Amino acid sequence: MFYTRQAVRPSFAFLACCVVLALILAACGGGAAPTPASAQPTGAGQPNPTELPAKTEPVILRIGWLGKPDTLNPAYAFLTESYLIFDLILNPLVTEDPTGKYVGALAKEWKAAEDGLTWTFTLKDNIKWHAGTPVTADDVAWAINAVIKDPEGWAALSNYVAGFKEVTAPDDKTVQIALENPIGNMEYRLSFLYTLPRKDFEQFKTPEDLQNFANDQAIGTGPFKLTQFDKDKGILILEANPDYFDGASKIDQIIFQTFDNADALVQALKVGDIDLVTEVPQSAFSTVKGFANVKAVQTPGRYFSEMIINSVPEDHDPPPTRNSALTDPQVRLAMAHAINKNDLVDVVLQGLGKPGVTIVPPILGGGFWYNSDIKDVEFDLTKANQILEDAGYKKGSDGVRAKDNVKLEFRLQFPSDNPLYPRAADLISAWFKEVGIKTTPQSTDPDALTAAITPVGDYDLVLWGWGPDPDPDFILSVMTTEQFVEGGWGDSGYSNPEYDQLYRDQQLAIDKTERQKMIKKMQEMVFNDRPYIVTWYEDILQAYRSDRFKGFIESPLGIESQKSILQAEPVP
Repeated sequence: MFYTRQAVRPSFAFLACCVVLALILAACGGGAAPTPASAQPTGAGQPNPTELPAKTEPVILRIGWLGKPDTLNPAYAFLTESYLIFDLILNPLVTEDPTGKYVGALAKEWKAAEDGLTWTFTLKDNIKWHAGTPVTADDVAWAINAVIKDPEGWAALSNYVAGFKEVTAPDDKTVQIALENPIGNMEYRLSFLYTLPRKDFEQFKTPEDLQNFANDQAIGTGPFKLTQFDKDKGILILEANPDYFDGASKIDQIIFQTFDNADALVQALKVGDIDLVTEVPQSAFSTVKGFANVKAVQTPGRYFSEMIINSVPEDHDPPPTRNSALTDPQVRLAMAHAINKNDLVDVVLQGLGKPGVTIVPPILGGGFWYNSDIKDVEFDLTKANQILEDAGYKKGSDGVRAKDNVKLEFRLQFPSDNPLYPRAADLISAWFKEVGIKTTPQSTDPDALTAAITPVGDYDLVLWGWGPDPDPDFILSVMTTEQFVEGGWGDSGYSNPEYDQLYRDQQLAIDKTERQKMIKKMQEMVFNDRPYIVTWYEDILQAYRSDRFKGFIESPLGIESQKSILQAEPVP
């Protein structure tokens, strides 16, 4: 469906504004000296920066991407780009660092009561809003309580406060969170609960009013301040916050520019019109590695792709619209045998990833949560044919198998905004044809595809993907009955009472080893029931101008994450 820092579907919006972009690029400069802070790129005709004394030149980092934030309102933001900006302008109590550990953001220290029902946080010193006024514990408490009290309005964040009762501020530096039950992944939950100014959010009376608030003049506490967001032109500008409580950035200004195609994005990096690319297309990565004065970065990522198999229960209202043969476990097993994941990685990803197995990627928790005991189904067309033959599916004169007048013919849909899926669909269709399964690849608008999937169930097979949170809780929730029935994240319609109970139990597990056992069991259940066939795990592919900047931290968070940006500095 969406694609965010949290597990959300890839929906990269391409902007058709080449002329405007060209003017902006000209104004921002390429290999020339940086644009003065007072001359922000709002169009053509900016002053020539070379006319100013060198000492007045700010350090500007120009970041190119193919997407843009869907909104700057955390209540209803779903795209990766939005959360990247939140990471730079906002702060939660704690945050994930590049090593995967949770460290203090607003919080200096914290501890849980012995019974696990109360958590106490002490704030750092000298925290201020971008407007200059002090941030108090009451501000932090209000922001989290707002999500607790209005989960419908704060739809994008409500899952993170499950089990929260109330947040209080005993004094200006102390935040206390009371829980209904112990929570084993408290720091992870808090890392997405940003402190937001009450004056900007408390006036909304309905969930719809809150969600329609664009927050395009967002105020936060982070190391950068928002100074411009033109969604139509694809330009977003941040200025360094000189009063940032954890130390000011060595970068004075960040300019995010949306490009309408990958070729233009890569070319802009090559000639120096931009300094950093958040996502290099797989097809261009080897080329980018050869660019002079550019460092290409490849790190293991959390993102995975899968083939969704319609698993909506027959008694669902409305009943699922699909080929009934998909309910047969033997058909699903044969499909798994007929997908060559190694070829998908080599051909579609250009080798920049690895074959997928479970819905919890190996990178999560440094591999702690990944069930490495699961052995994937091997690619074997002969075995796939035999499975279908033994199950009573016979080939007709057209080569398509059928049983009880039900032919193995399926729609194979994929979102039109992802360049990888057409090739993947063609390969999978060719392999399926070899075993008597006919699929019809269909490129579909992402919004239309989402509407057909959840909670309607009008599809057969869909190629799509997720970018899970650092903790497995979210991606596990996607497979719960509740997430499909209530029109949430659930896209397969998978419903298994035992799985649902394990999901609830792992949320309450304080002992990390016990939680690990439950999470590994849940992966095994999904693997064997096959609402998904996970096809691959993608590497993160990025690049930056090494002749201009140094010090970026290479990690699954990306070189554009807050910790990396704060570490980076201009090359002398």
